Amino acid sequence: MHSRLRSVSVATFAGTFWFLGHALADEGPGRAEPAHAPGRPSAPHAGEHAAPPEERLSDEAELARVVGLVEAAKYEECAARLSRLLDAKNPHPLTDPQILESARLYHATCLIGLGKSEQADVPLRDAIRKNPQMRPPDSLVFPPRVVDRFLKLREEYYKQLRTVDKDAIERAEREAKERQEQESAQRAYVSMLERVARQEVVVEKRSRYLALVPFGVGQFQNGNPALGWTFLGAEAALSIVSLTSLAVFSNIKNQADTYEAHQQTPATNVNSRLQNWYLAMNLSTYTLLGVAALGIIEGQISFVPEVRHVRERPLPKLPKNQPAWLLVPDVAVGAHDWHVGVRGAF
Repeated sequence: MHSRLRSVSVATFAGTFWFLGHALADEGPGRAEPAHAPGRPSAPHAGEHAAPPEERLSDEAELARVVGLVEAAKYEECAARLSRLLDAKNPHPLTDPQILESARLYHATCLIGLGKSEQADVPLRDAIRKNPQMRPPDSLVFPPRVVDRFLKLREEYYKQLRTVDKDAIERAEREAKERQEQESAQRAYVSMLERVARQEVVVEKRSRYLALVPFGVGQFQNGNPALGWTFLGAEAALSIVSLTSLAVFSNIKNQADTYEAHQQTPATNVNSRLQNWYLAMNLSTYTLLGVAALGIIEGQISFVPEVRHVRERPLPKLPKNQPAWLLVPDVAVGAHDWHVGVRGAF
């Protein structure tokens, strides 16, 4: 900042000497106006014609001119000049970044000198926005009100930046959370599709004629294996008892008939034994028929026409990226010639 002030002071002296040189040249003997001749009209007054526009100097010289106006307390002229120089629509605005930064500070100084504190915030905000790391104005050059106003506006700007950063972070976190939830939902959906694709529903038709078969066949077909094993065990046991009773009864009867054929006397307990085995054979046979009929009736009552089973099946494999090729025969027949060929695409 001190080096900038030194350059500004040099530019101020250069501008001052430039103005003095032109003023002396205008007041020299070669530039003296002749006396008014009688009958000749007098020179026009200064207010009758507009003054010609001032020549646009370099950025350093313009800043030196502004510094001179500020030191002379010509705040109104200084503010008007800087308004033109800082206007982007001006054909020849200030372009040097350092000159622009200093010019905005001087513009705020002139506006504060005119009592326009709110308007002075505009160039200060522009300076802070262009360079957030800008140092505060030098208190030896600028009034304390300018320095205080600058510090206040810079603190407000930093708070806005922190708020914007906080909002951006919260928005990024919210978007990341939403994206993660969408990805989780998509993965769950794909997993569900894979699970459904792996399962195959098989419909098995049942037959009522098969349910007429004893030994628990109807119960097994209806999906009641416990009852099916009960009927199977009971009927199997009764069948064994009935067949055994029949075999023993038949054996004893044959032996008794053999003894009678040879005119021999059979044992005294043959008849009782025959009666006992005959009774056992009848009881087991009728019980077997009853249990079998009960099993058939139960199988018909609880008959299930169809049963659905879910079984696993492998997923189709992804196709590999292999170069496709195609061969097509090409036959062409013309009025005077013909040809046969093959066209291929790889």
